[in-house]
Amino acid sequence: MLRSDPIPQPSPLEQKIDRATLASILISPLAVGINTIVGFTVAHWVCDINKKTTGYLVSAVDFVLCLIAALLAWWAYRKVREADETRPEPGRRQFMAKMGLALSVFAAIVVLAGTLAMLTLNPCD
Repeated sequence: MLRSDPIPQPSPLEQKIDRATLASILISPLAVGINTIVGFTVAHWVCDINKKTTGYLVSAVDFVLCLIAALLAWWAYRKVREADETRPEPGRRQFMAKMGLALSVFAAIVVLAGTLAMLTLNPCD
C-alpha cells in the first residue's frame, strides 16, 4: 500500500543534534588514526633530533580532537537526555550521543596510552 501522509521532516534542532552526533562519532577514530599514522611518521624525526617535542605536539592535537568530539556528544546528549527510547527517532539520537561519548573517551585513552609510551621510552627505543 502507498502511504498518503507525508514523511515528517526533522526540526532544525534535531538536524543539529544529528550532525553533532555524527561528527563526534567520526572525529574520535580520526584522532586515533592521526595519532597512530602521524605519530609513527614523527617517531623517525624524534629519533633523529633526540627531542620529543614534535611527538608531544601530535598527542596534544589528537587529545584536543578527542575533547572536541566529547563536547559535541555531551551537548547532543544533554538535548536528548529525556527522550523516549521506545520511539525510533529520539531513541536513535540518544544512542548515537551515548556512542559518540563512549568513542571519544576510548579514543582519548588510546591517545594518552601512546603519550605515556613516549614519556617512558627514550627517543630511539
